[in-house]
Amino acid sequence: MNKRLGLYLHLLIIFQKLKFYNKKNMNTNNITPMNLTILNKTPLFKHAVFLIISLLLAGNSMAQHTYGSYYIKDALVNFIKSGNKTDSAAIVMVPGLNLTSYIFFTTPDDRKGWAELFADKGYDVYMVNDPKFDFATGGIIAPFMVPSNGKPATQGSVQAWQSDIWRRWGFGTSQGNPYLDAQFPTDSFADFALNYPYIGTSTDRYENAISAVIDSIKGKVWLLSHSAGTQSAVLAAHQKKSQVKGLILIEPAGPPDSTDFPDFNGLHMFGVYGDYITSRNQTSRKLAVEEVAVRFQNAGGIADVVSLPDDSLVKGNSHLLMQDKNSYYVFDIIEHWLQQFSPNTLGIESKIDNNFSINLYPNPTSNEIWIESNSMDVIEYYIYTMDGRLLQESIVLNQKIDLSNAPNGLLFVKLKIKDQVIIKKIIKNDL
Repeated sequence: MNKRLGLYLHLLIIFQKLKFYNKKNMNTNNITPMNLTILNKTPLFKHAVFLIISLLLAGNSMAQHTYGSYYIKDALVNFIKSGNKTDSAAIVMVPGLNLTSYIFFTTPDDRKGWAELFADKGYDVYMVNDPKFDFATGGIIAPFMVPSNGKPATQGSVQAWQSDIWRRWGFGTSQGNPYLDAQFPTDSFADFALNYPYIGTSTDRYENAISAVIDSIKGKVWLLSHSAGTQSAVLAAHQKKSQVKGLILIEPAGPPDSTDFPDFNGLHMFGVYGDYITSRNQTSRKLAVEEVAVRFQNAGGIADVVSLPDDSLVKGNSHLLMQDKNSYYVFDIIEHWLQQFSPNTLGIESKIDNNFSINLYPNPTSNEIWIESNSMDVIEYYIYTMDGRLLQESIVLNQKIDLSNAPNGLLFVKLKIKDQVIIKKIIKNDL
């Protein structure tokens, strides 16, 4: 075992002990300067600091991300600057109603969240919290801290969601009674509930804070919004349209509609839905997202909607896809879709030509798909699973692709024609 690996393992043990100490002695989800001072005095903490310094001295081949927080328009913003930045566009994340950065940064069972996964892929990430939240009272997540120049605590503020949301969000029939195939880590629900935000008194508008964050980035962004956070994300997209590449919608409430066009012409959209749509009264919302995806396509953008139980036969996902036990799988679907817009995709910058058209049919299909294109150039194709695993690649011959060896479910077809790189979604259902 080399020195650096040994230090990492030792540090992991120390942090596990610290986690036990914290749970026993303080609420780690409400870290304040005072209890950080207490923690600083513990031998375990000093040992951990020593190991961190040792790790830095030992060297590390992987670039480190930078974490921080700031207030803008009364909203707390947690950010991660990627240590291996490869994509020029940033990801701006907007949590759903009465939810915070927590849902994007970690999970109830202590797995890495989507924010760090995006940073690992080379994106800078900004998580924008609703201005009404009172983080001075509690709810901040490590390693982030409340800036010293932040808002003061609101006297008497209480945490959100003091009611049973299990059926509403697809965890189970009622609190403590999970669905048999539930993807949400229900055994860790208590840890999740500890991170509900405290509600303050700010009246600043959420969309203005999101717009201010986009403006501060000075570059292109993808807006990734969850549930009711989508309403504010859409308003911010109108305000900063020139900087927005598109919307990634996680079971959105208040998605774009016909009134958002032609202002959203040329933008792209990706939507994802979990399970229990009918029992959660999400059917009409899902249909609305599927309809607006067509509008994005007709307006010159690329748009897709993935329903996990329908397209990939993955059951049990909740309203909180980023918290579910298969959250890495869902992340891979989103990140793989984004690759078609990345300047690093196969070393080629994707360029969308509105005069270029290509269609795949039939869809769903059994064993083959036909290609309809207005281009006479050679078409290269790459078939991927939902989680980005390459199944086959070749050039299109006789205007069709053989899928007989591909598994059933949702597949992504990456098509490359000269400097065009386009990804299409197909469903194979060979029963």
